[in-house]
Amino acid sequence: MTSIDFRQHRTRLLVISKDEAMRNSLVTLLTGYGYFVDYVENRHDGLRKFRENKHAIAIVDVHTLPRVPAHFFRAFRIYKRNPIIVIAANDEEMPRVYPYLCRDVYDILQLPLKMEYLDFTLKRLVEHNRLMKNNEFLKMLLLMLALIAPIWITLFYVLLLFWKK
Repeated sequence: MTSIDFRQHRTRLLVISKDEAMRNSLVTLLTGYGYFVDYVENRHDGLRKFRENKHAIAIVDVHTLPRVPAHFFRAFRIYKRNPIIVIAANDEEMPRVYPYLCRDVYDILQLPLKMEYLDFTLKRLVEHNRLMKNNEFLKMLLLMLALIAPIWITLFYVLLLFWKK
């Protein structure tokens, strides 16, 4: 019987939260779902971890956001083209978070956590991340093909000229 290395297929997530109870419950749930989870207490360590590992998804607690979160979200774009950022917030904090859904944030996790919603949201975002990676690969492949095609055409033309002689 062959053994399967699950580590190569597991997605890496980052949890940034000051609230230790929420951070521990998220890490426990996400690890139980089969994800690799890194967690930090503040946004500066979160950006450093994100830079080192290029996580698929970053889950940020609303209490760790700076006064102007747009700059914080743009900092993630320095290290990854389309970072997937999810904010965890209570119902009272939703009006503060809604403006960022248009540009920088993919989704909001409502606190207290609902396991079914968390599982569905993460599966959807992980699949989105996988599709984006495939899309980037295909774009690069087409670009390489477009750059190499003139070389092949020229080579074919030169060989055709020599063949006729």
